[in-house]
Amino acid sequence: MLKNSSKKSGSFKTKLRKTGSAVGATIPAEFLRQLDLKAGDKVTVNVEEDGVKIVKSDPAFEADMTHYDVIEDRFAPAFRKLAE
Repeated sequence: MLKNSSKKSGSFKTKLRKTGSAVGATIPAEFLRQLDLKAGDKVTVNVEEDGVKIVKSDPAFEADMTHYDVIEDRFAPAFRKLAE
């Protein structure tokens, strides 16, 4: 495990545990501190070819993407025309 490193990397093993009808994995406190995460924070889980990547959600980015989705839906025909 990492000891007071400014580099954000490392690995650990954990056991998957049943929580109600879901399954969760625990993240050691050392990694939570390193990534500035705490219980209750929202994260994005990306499924990749060789595993998963967990990234802290950015509320400002999430809000921007919500606005983009509305704009994209409304102006999709125009965007397609511009792409030609």
